[in-house]
Amino acid sequence: MGRHRMVLVWSVIAALCSAAMIALPGSETVPYHIAWAAFALCFGLEQWSPRSTWVGLGVFTFVTGAILVYRVMTNVLEWQETTEIPLMLLLMALMIWHVRRRQQALSDLTVNAARERADSTMRELLTLRTSHEMRSPLMISRGYLEMLMDRTPPGEDLADLQVVDEELERLTRVCERLVRSMRVGSDLEVTEVELDSVLHQTAERWSAVAQRNWKVESSALTLHCSSERLRACLDTLIENALRYTAHDDDTVLLYARPMRDAIALGVADSGRGFTTEMLRSAAGQDLLGGVLDGVRDDLSQTGLGLSLVRDVATRRGGWVQLGVSAWGGADVAMILPVRPAVPALPVARPTTVIAPEAAEQMSFWRSGVRREPDTGTGARSA
Repeated sequence: MGRHRMVLVWSVIAALCSAAMIALPGSETVPYHIAWAAFALCFGLEQWSPRSTWVGLGVFTFVTGAILVYRVMTNVLEWQETTEIPLMLLLMALMIWHVRRRQQALSDLTVNAARERADSTMRELLTLRTSHEMRSPLMISRGYLEMLMDRTPPGEDLADLQVVDEELERLTRVCERLVRSMRVGSDLEVTEVELDSVLHQTAERWSAVAQRNWKVESSALTLHCSSERLRACLDTLIENALRYTAHDDDTVLLYARPMRDAIALGVADSGRGFTTEMLRSAAGQDLLGGVLDGVRDDLSQTGLGLSLVRDVATRRGGWVQLGVSAWGGADVAMILPVRPAVPALPVARPTTVIAPEAAEQMSFWRSGVRREPDTGTGARSA
């Protein structure tokens, strides 16, 4: 009954207009056009069945056409008025055709969207399950491998075991990156996050994994964001920094620095750093480009790390800034507005690049002895 409500409404209007055409000789065209306008309105507000549509049109066209023909035969109207009978029916038929096409397109779009959501859910579930199932065997394998390495004397056999250990470690990082990507893409709780606490906790957790000179530079700054996404981005930047800092005395700095209406949150290191060619290649590339081109080197992996971080920053209305650290290494920061107007979709924005010569003049690089950045062929990769 609810589905045919507009059909009943138009039927009442059509009956009243037909009665008005009979009661008002010489003014038939006014209620006649009112009934057709009401049909267009009611048909657009509700999806009519084909039977209701064409039966209603046929009955109304026959009744009102008979009235108009009778008025013409009694010399109340001119014969030209009867041309409106087929013309109005044709006009409504065209309107019905276009509405049906739009309704079918929306129906197809809804079905496709539901199918894509289901596929996306299955992919995420498969990724999480795969990563979870791989973690336990990897941990057990590395545990036994460490025991074998402890029992094996230095030599060729130990070197082979170390290669196996390195490959298992890479596979473990791949699993962690998959889980991290799922967290970044999902809807997570947004709260007021104390950046100083997050940075210290992250540095403490990573210091147990990798021996580096860990530093934290922060103050009493808070950011309205998702702590899960924030930690995922920091983990990605730290993972990149560890690949390019091979020695225990290399420095890895986590920092949060206030800017005008924004906060610079990033990781700096004393490693190889960005070459001039890499900075020039990254300049002007936007989010829609996916992985940054021209940044591959011997330590590169998938190249998706910086793209993941840039996606999070851009969704919040910010961007990623590349520069040179106080030690000549890399400095990668997310510039996040304090109170962003979050766009519904990622907005393409080029990656900001701070050239080495400009970086020397930046006041917020305050500590450490600066050395000239490497300008060789090895470039930092995301």
